[in-house]
Amino acid sequence: MSTQATIQCPIIVGRDHVLTLSDTAIESALAGHGRTILLAGEAGIGKTRLVKAIVRRAIAAGFRYAGGDIAPQDADVPLAVVRDLLRTMRLEPSLAALGDELLARCDDAAATGGTYSRTLVLDLVDRLRTQLARPTILKFEDLQWADDMSLEAIAELARIAADLPLIIIGTYRRDETPPGTPLRDWRARLLTQRRAEEVRLERLTAEQTATMATLLLGSGLPAPRDLIQALHHRSDGLPLHVEELIAAARARGAVDEQTVRAGGVPDTIEDAVLVRATRRSAEAQAVARAGAVIGRCFTPAVLAGVMDRPVGELDAPLQELVDHGFLYTFGIVDTGYYDFRHQLLRETLYEATPEAERRRYHARAGEFGAVMDGASDVHASLHYERAGLRDEAFRASRDGAEAAARLSAHREAFELYRRAVRNMPADIGAVDRANLLDHYSLEAAAIEENDISEAQAWAAREAFLEAGHPVEAALMVSTIINMWKRLGRPLSARRTLVERTVAELSTVPAGPDRDDASLSLGFDRLIIEVDALELDAARATAAEVLALAHGNADEADYVAAVSGRLAMVDVLSGDPAGGLAAMARIAAEARDAHHEETGVTAYRDTAVFASRSLAYPVAEASLAEGLAYADSIQQSQCAHIMVALTAEFDWAAGRWDAVRPTAEQAIADRGCRRAPAMARWALGYTAFGMGELERARALLGEALVFGDESEMIEWRLPPLWGLAETALLESHPAGAIERCETAFGLCTASGERALLAMFVVTGVRAYQAAGRPGDAERWLARCAAHLAPTPAFGRAALDHGAGLVALAAGSTGTARTALEAAVAGWDRCGRIWEASTARLDLAACHIRSNRFAAAVAIASEVRATADGLASPHLLDRADDLLRHARGRVVADEAWRPLTVREFEVARLVAEGLTNGEIADSLGIAPKTASSHVEHILAKLGASRRAEIAAWASQVDRSAAPH
Repeated sequence: MSTQATIQCPIIVGRDHVLTLSDTAIESALAGHGRTILLAGEAGIGKTRLVKAIVRRAIAAGFRYAGGDIAPQDADVPLAVVRDLLRTMRLEPSLAALGDELLARCDDAAATGGTYSRTLVLDLVDRLRTQLARPTILKFEDLQWADDMSLEAIAELARIAADLPLIIIGTYRRDETPPGTPLRDWRARLLTQRRAEEVRLERLTAEQTATMATLLLGSGLPAPRDLIQALHHRSDGLPLHVEELIAAARARGAVDEQTVRAGGVPDTIEDAVLVRATRRSAEAQAVARAGAVIGRCFTPAVLAGVMDRPVGELDAPLQELVDHGFLYTFGIVDTGYYDFRHQLLRETLYEATPEAERRRYHARAGEFGAVMDGASDVHASLHYERAGLRDEAFRASRDGAEAAARLSAHREAFELYRRAVRNMPADIGAVDRANLLDHYSLEAAAIEENDISEAQAWAAREAFLEAGHPVEAALMVSTIINMWKRLGRPLSARRTLVERTVAELSTVPAGPDRDDASLSLGFDRLIIEVDALELDAARATAAEVLALAHGNADEADYVAAVSGRLAMVDVLSGDPAGGLAAMARIAAEARDAHHEETGVTAYRDTAVFASRSLAYPVAEASLAEGLAYADSIQQSQCAHIMVALTAEFDWAAGRWDAVRPTAEQAIADRGCRRAPAMARWALGYTAFGMGELERARALLGEALVFGDESEMIEWRLPPLWGLAETALLESHPAGAIERCETAFGLCTASGERALLAMFVVTGVRAYQAAGRPGDAERWLARCAAHLAPTPAFGRAALDHGAGLVALAAGSTGTARTALEAAVAGWDRCGRIWEASTARLDLAACHIRSNRFAAAVAIASEVRATADGLASPHLLDRADDLLRHARGRVVADEAWRPLTVREFEVARLVAEGLTNGEIADSLGIAPKTASSHVEHILAKLGASRRAEIAAWASQVDRSAAPH
């Protein structure tokens, strides 16, 4: 007689709320409104049993069923969960044909390539949708081991479930999903978008443990209180542990408080499982160990092959393991498969299997993998590796990696190439070794394992040189150069490596192979020239690359990539609208043509260059497309940068509450150094806006160190501007001036113009705050002159600066016109910080013009914005202006009643200069200088130059506190 009932509780305890939720979901789905429910909890909490109960309720209500189950060995198998779902569809007559058809589609994609992951996923889901008009329940268990493509497919099913009679149930162990894992991001996305609801299963209370114990004891009487206390203490409320403790205690005799607390009764589930296992027959124990090594569900025939025993000899031990709660017949209906009642049982028995026996079973499992339903090269490679069969493990993992790469399943391909390299034969040829390392490097790069990618690229290069293949060795430099840029290596070092490799290549006889390497290195040189703002050289190099690419197998990719760089040159040359439009078009065309790397890079670069040009609305449109595309092809490097950009766009748009989680995620994620540095820009900008000036300095200072090391001006100027703005907010204008002048020097030395725009207003404010209005006017003039060849850049900034200079000089009419243009310009750019400060400057201008009502309206608007941003600087300044406007008090510059030029003369008098020296300093005639001094004496009511000096020094101190 089966003793299963004495091991497993006959009813589910403590989960009534989940069953009620599932009943509601069943009713809703029957009405055509599906739901996705995610059950989260630690191992042993009862997820599997609960799911089975929900599925049985759904089947009883008329639902069809299919499900996907996986084990740890499936983690590196692309579409593992989906494939298991399709296999179970064969058991449902109305879904069987579609299951076979979609499995064939997956096999074909893996064998032939040409279909990137998201295209395949969408195709599978679209075909599934056509068969989901009838009530259907799909369940997916142990998603903590799911591959990226499977998770993407489940997310797509969840997206369409709301409009179908469809219930989706998923389970996972939350304690095995740390930040950065595929499931963690997937879960967050589903919950944030409200496409799923998560139920967290908690441990049982003492009362619930009592109910469970009473049912397991089956005496007809409540379980004794002291026994309940002992069970709850030792099990800590885990249902599986309660069952195993009672089973282990029963094996020792009576189940009572003393037995449960006895030293021989284990404290852990694992030990309890082992105690029970030792009481089974030797044959049953051997079967359990072999099944644990197989690692997934199995048929008696497969088990017999692994154990090398006649299948008829296994009937009795299999039944014994079912009777005693170790195994169960797999599936909602009997399919002839067996699996462990819980994954923890499998894991525990696997760890307890002697190493020699384990290796023997692994070897047989690898050999019999072909006859296991759902097995693959991936499973075989793991079995062979664990068996110590390195040659077999190498071949299986390499084949599995190549299939994963054809599906753009980069994370899985990386893990499999890593296994292949780990098991690489010692006598492998240099060329084969080099090619393997090359592929490993590329897959590492695709998932941001940049250090590994660089190291393997160098190793591949050495192997190619060892084999006497200098052209292939030269080609590896392109991978290294790409990694160097991600890691922020100096621009000069990248240039040197390319030049050195070109020189090496020149000694190779001419031919198509050398042309391929020259083409790759030429494109590397083009990237470097664009990065260095050598725009004429970049145009010339682009022409050379296009000529070399003519007739090349990858000509279309090179044409798109070179066109993208030329579009960047157009942007940097002063045509941001045309250049950005071209970049966006190239991205869309590359995506539609399935040129994955070119397409996702183009989306990223469009967003980056739009941000650089302060064209945030354009940038956000490209960012939305690019992030979805990068996610679909598992291209994490571009996604990493675009996530960091998202934080910057949130800052610019005033979504400051969203900046911190997004930026901190970009910093925490594994990947290139560039993305964390960019994320710190947004965090720093938000910090100074919210008055956290010390934090802003730290974040931006760290980002600037990276930028300076890289020698990339586009990575140096953004943090430098943030530091200048922070210094200004700290009432340290001298520090702000220093940062602005450093930026101006970098821009004039390199020819950079777009990024100078953000410094224009900061520099004007800094000089004015330092009591140097004349220098503010000259700073503005210098900036305008540098930006003159590219009028599309800095329009809003120059208008804003001009308004501040005019306001300081008392020309309120001119100031108002300029500031109104600045407000409109900053609004078009999408920069709320500058738009708000421009509005406050306009309000100040209205106060000077006695237009108090207009000032109140503008300052009130900004105050509401500032309140939403929690920006103390904007709030304080808005409140100050409101006080002046409502009190009709005109606040003047500190140097009134002097003009700006007269104040400059007064400052020079304070420095002890004679009229002649003042004239030389300002480039005016001595007579004009003398006239200015006379006017200053008259306006101040002073009689001596010493009085002018004392007054000017006092104004300086009040204008520029430290």
